[in-house]
Amino acid sequence: MPSVVTRILLFLSSYFPLSLIFFVILFSEHHKVAISILALGTGGLLWMLLYLKNAKSLSPFQLKIAAFHKRDTEAMAYIVTYIIPFLAIPLHGWKEGIALSIFFIVLGILYVNSNMIHINPMLNLFGYRLYEITTEDNGVHSLLAKRSIRHLETVKVVKLGDEILLEKPNGT
Repeated sequence: MPSVVTRILLFLSSYFPLSLIFFVILFSEHHKVAISILALGTGGLLWMLLYLKNAKSLSPFQLKIAAFHKRDTEAMAYIVTYIIPFLAIPLHGWKEGIALSIFFIVLGILYVNSNMIHINPMLNLFGYRLYEITTEDNGVHSLLAKRSIRHLETVKVVKLGDEILLEKPNGT
């Protein structure tokens, strides 16, 4: 399982698009806050890319896929949380900023403790697809792959976390 720090940084990467939005909204009146928010999102995004690059260097093992279901819609449901701050909290003062911060801290704790590193819209933007697979031995895993997978296919994977796998493309 990835370390807590890694899971926190992957959580921040999932909100990189939102950090860009807040940067644009806040920059004219709150330069330091806007830059800090963008730095957090950018740091998380860079960490995610480094994490995926390092994960690809791990020794893979093979699994035969007995069944699979696409789970890309989970990332779309996650994006709904982007909408909540805009509907519920106008950002006019420090009280709203604290309330929004509490919301993101609670959301972050749930994300990190639930090991939801695979539910990340940035992974989708970088071309990863999310599958729930069942293997020949009836193991159930989440699989991140950059291509469409097929029934009864054997794939080379590396383990990212509890029941979370990353397909290792041929030649890497």
